Amino acid sequence: MIRVEGISKSFEQKTVLTDINAVFEPGKVNLIIGKSGSGKTVLLKSLIGLHTVDSGHIFYDDRDMIGMDKKQMKEIRKELGVVFQGGALFDSLSVLENVKFPLNLFSSMSDKEKEERALFCLNRVNLNNVEHLYPAEISGGMKKRVAIARAIVLQPKYLFCDEPNSGLDPFTSLVIDNLLSELTHEYQMTTVINTHDMNSVFEIGEKILFIHEGHKEWEGNNMEIMHTDNAALNEFLFTSKLNRMARERFNR
Repeated sequence: MIRVEGISKSFEQKTVLTDINAVFEPGKVNLIIGKSGSGKTVLLKSLIGLHTVDSGHIFYDDRDMIGMDKKQMKEIRKELGVVFQGGALFDSLSVLENVKFPLNLFSSMSDKEKEERALFCLNRVNLNNVEHLYPAEISGGMKKRVAIARAIVLQPKYLFCDEPNSGLDPFTSLVIDNLLSELTHEYQMTTVINTHDMNSVFEIGEKILFIHEGHKEWEGNNMEIMHTDNAALNEFLFTSKLNRMARERFNR
């Protein structure tokens, strides 16, 4: 479980997050949603330590990440899996080498054990016989699955995904959503996904946090969101639906 208490963050004179309180639950798909500039990406990056917050606390179970030294942070990072927007694969490394990369940094496995673990994770995300290929030789959806395989290779307790469906067609987006949901429940991870994809919200959103202008505006699940009377959230949902319909028509 991840517990956030009173998180605030500013850049120069601009306040991006104000007094955010939230709980991200284990074994569930936790979504952070909000329009561009709302602060959701800053919140996600703060959770994984890429941003230093101005005030507040971030607890991983009972461990407060705020104020940890480098050694303590390294121990926390061993428990984190991260899927960056676009996948962020290393172009000069093969698929297998990309997935093995965290094992080279954080594990004491033998080379044979690393390869076996990497191949197991590739198989788990339904990728077979691609380990010798390079990122430029595979599709966008396959790159996302390689990124997910890399994120789970260390068997993390916490999985973070930044816009995992960005740039994907609706069918491939559904494949990625289902995969993330399956992995979350299979490994009982605390999964936190930053997304603007409404299909993700309605299909896999077991816990949803809506950020509006840097504030926590609403939280609930994918059933409750369908009946909300929150004006800002309803406007966001309506606008997102129109944007998705327009993109689908453009891509036909």
